[in-house]
Amino acid sequence: MRGRRFLQWAFVIAILFFLGRIVWENWNQVRGADFAFRIPSLLLATLIFAVSYLIQVWAWYLTTLRLGIAISFKETLKSWFSSQPGKYLPGKVWLFLSRFYHYDSRGKSKKTITVALYFETVTMMMAAGLLFLVSLFSLKEVQSFHSGFLTLCLILIFILSFLLIHPKVLQKILNTVLTFLNREPITISISYSEILWILGVCLFSWVAGGIGFYLFVDSVFLVSSKYILFLTGALAISSTLGLLALFAPSGLGVREGVLVYLLSTIMPSPVAVILSILTRLWMTFIEIAWIGVVYLIGLAAKKVEQQDRHGET
Repeated sequence: MRGRRFLQWAFVIAILFFLGRIVWENWNQVRGADFAFRIPSLLLATLIFAVSYLIQVWAWYLTTLRLGIAISFKETLKSWFSSQPGKYLPGKVWLFLSRFYHYDSRGKSKKTITVALYFETVTMMMAAGLLFLVSLFSLKEVQSFHSGFLTLCLILIFILSFLLIHPKVLQKILNTVLTFLNREPITISISYSEILWILGVCLFSWVAGGIGFYLFVDSVFLVSSKYILFLTGALAISSTLGLLALFAPSGLGVREGVLVYLLSTIMPSPVAVILSILTRLWMTFIEIAWIGVVYLIGLAAKKVEQQDRHGET
């Protein structure tokens, strides 16, 4: 176990060292870069990006509602944000287990909770991939990415993904596994059109986050508005790959590495490194702020309940 953790952190540190080396060896480009600090753009970026989290919660709520395990939206908000610190641990397992236990403690079906978490993960990743694929064809600067083979591979992956979120296909796969484990089969009570609707909400979430990300980058380093779509796709795919990197807490190092690689097509590499690090700090601040807000709302609700009880007595 210790050896595994050592390798995990060694890999993350190696990526961060490589990114730091890029800045060090190209410091003259950093000094000559057109950095600025525009507070209005930063505040607007933070507000829009914060709203994108609410849209993600909405997508999760719709999923649980269609699967018949929904709780109140206030509780959904609390459970979703309470689970987010789990992604800062290697393996990301607590990101899902925290929410699983929250719904399980309220008597919801374990199997259905697992299906809901599966749909949430897959739809968010598919939405990110779709945006990234579209963004690759939006600019001449990134035409080097669309080789015929790569494009074909991406299209095949998405066709497979759309099949894997079809309720009939998923139900058959899950029931095959459950039968092998001598467990009772399940019935997935959600239609394909409802899943596609949830996928659309996930796309909306990434688009809102991408607009916020563009405004954030523009508040630090001047970037043309023609790059909004590309920046949206870059953030979506780098965040998704960071989530898939189970060895990296919150995708640390992986997300930054992918983001630097993509941003380097439209700006100097050392500037991309600095922006990727600032993005990490900015996004973490927003997540912590949301967790704090939800916690304070919960405390306020408890005080109101206690006052009501005292009033009744």
